[in-house]
Amino acid sequence: MEKMKVAVVYHEDFPVHGYSVLKDRIRPSFDALMNSGLVDGVEVQVFRPQPAPVELVAEAHTENHMQNMRHDPHWNVALLSAGSVLMAAELVVSGKAESAFAYTGTAGHHASRGSCWGFCYFNDVAITILKLRKMGLKRFLIIDVDPHFGDGTRDFFGNDPDVFHINFHSGSQKEFDHERNNYDFGIGWNANDETFLREMENALKLAEGFDYEVCFVIFGHDSHTDDYGGFDLTLNAYPKMASMIKKAVDGKPLVFVLSGGSNPDVARRAIPDVIAVLAGRWPY
Repeated sequence: MEKMKVAVVYHEDFPVHGYSVLKDRIRPSFDALMNSGLVDGVEVQVFRPQPAPVELVAEAHTENHMQNMRHDPHWNVALLSAGSVLMAAELVVSGKAESAFAYTGTAGHHASRGSCWGFCYFNDVAITILKLRKMGLKRFLIIDVDPHFGDGTRDFFGNDPDVFHINFHSGSQKEFDHERNNYDFGIGWNANDETFLREMENALKLAEGFDYEVCFVIFGHDSHTDDYGGFDLTLNAYPKMASMIKKAVDGKPLVFVLSGGSNPDVARRAIPDVIAVLAGRWPY
């Protein structure tokens, strides 16, 4: 049987019960994907996730954080969002798919062990890495292209040199910690395509000597000039970025995780474009 190129993980609750700022882009982008001809049931398939196990989420986060979140109206969709990333990672690690794109209804990279903000509740990537480590995997590459600093992810992995954390943000400083593998690329509030892609090339070169087993891309299209984030990117940047990462990963398991972004018109193009690149069907 031919190996799947891309597993798309999606749940119909994301556009209904997702966080208010994020959810309106979900269904339009998914409908655009389904109408694009990319989802063929062979190379590109859609999967429906289950909520992440509460015990696993509680192992990643503090007891106080879990108690604070338990009565939040987004509790269920946040667990489901973490479950989407878990399923995406399991599909690529098992060899069933070469890469995956995980839709979410809440974001994750501003969720630390004991707190959260910015439309985030549980750190979906941290929870997934915890699960993968239980399965015997050890080293991971995280590339966060959301223009807001991924402080929650850094809280989890800032002292863990087995996680190579590349963090793009709209500040003005670059800070590299080679000992602990933390690499922050502050490329400016109005960074354009040229700046972003040039610095992405530089970031990927830094990661060349790191022997990771899975790459996660925290993908926020709030970086688009017509969205709410801090960069000034066009739609052309996203497939180019995905192509660069796909080439650099060179066949290792690759998971794109949907993060920030609210504009349905941006999502209609940006998300199918990324999936087309992962499927080797760009342009489509």
